[in-house]
Amino acid sequence: MRIAREANLFDTSHPMLRPLWVRLLICGVTLLWGCFELFMGSVTWAVIFGVVGLICVYHLLIDYVPPEERPDNKRPS
Repeated sequence: MRIAREANLFDTSHPMLRPLWVRLLICGVTLLWGCFELFMGSVTWAVIFGVVGLICVYHLLIDYVPPEERPDNKRPS
């Protein structure tokens, strides 16, 4: 059973998330911050950022569907 796209934790249809480098940056920063927190000895924050990073990887890289361009969003030529 698949959950409706409207029930996601965050909106992945925003145009800012269209470039791959932005999605990789978001995932990388959250996962690296989790590693940093683990290195500093804060296991609770490491787990929190690790889980958020994994959620980002799933939604932004694995399950990502680019937003379709609507006619009202197109620039006039």
